[in-house]
Amino acid sequence: MGHDVGRFICWPRYDEDAANQRLGQLKALGVESIALGGRHRIQGYPLLGKGHAGVVLKALMGKEEVALKIRRTDSDRESMHREAEMLALANKAGVGPMMHGFSEDFIAMEKITGPYLGEWMNDFKGDTEELRRVLRGLLEKSRKLDRAGVDHGELTRVKRHFLVTGAGPRIIDFESASTERRMQNVTATAQSIYLNRGFSLKLARHLTLPDADALIDALSRYKQNQSDENFRKILETCSLI
Repeated sequence: MGHDVGRFICWPRYDEDAANQRLGQLKALGVESIALGGRHRIQGYPLLGKGHAGVVLKALMGKEEVALKIRRTDSDRESMHREAEMLALANKAGVGPMMHGFSEDFIAMEKITGPYLGEWMNDFKGDTEELRRVLRGLLEKSRKLDRAGVDHGELTRVKRHFLVTGAGPRIIDFESASTERRMQNVTATAQSIYLNRGFSLKLARHLTLPDADALIDALSRYKQNQSDENFRKILETCSLI
């Protein structure tokens, strides 16, 4: 492992003893190598992701390239265990990158390839049916989380917490997820898509937006009772079925 890569297993405050301890964790997880690369940058270095709790690098486990989330040394999180628990629950519901393993300071998971929803929307040149399929996919993934009892916590920032892949949209980044809050995944996603002015203006270039009052009413009903019928009413209001 090169020095430039090695410094990121103890980012941003490097400590040799801590780095050696973390290397032991990586060996136990079966991580064979780590590499830079990705759309995000820290001090000029390319990474897959960065956030308040961790940074994400490419890694190799066996013959598979994975995404390795690394707890920042200045994070107020004591470990990655809680996030791993939330991701495991999401995986059971068929949501999120599939987790391959975790330790105190790392989560190794499926490396999902695709643009952020915001980027995809900016560059969208497809037809309205393709757009509707993606929008419905966003809400259906959110619905799965609601049914699993996991509130993502950040789907109000829908542009950066969904990746659009060839197989449809995928939810990422479960560091703020919780089972102790009321589930708001569907309502947060729908509001971010259709009621957020910045995003909805981009949508309006390609399709007719739902009536705002009708959508707010459908979301309110769903918030009171997260039934299949009330979820279907949201899809109907948004012309997604």
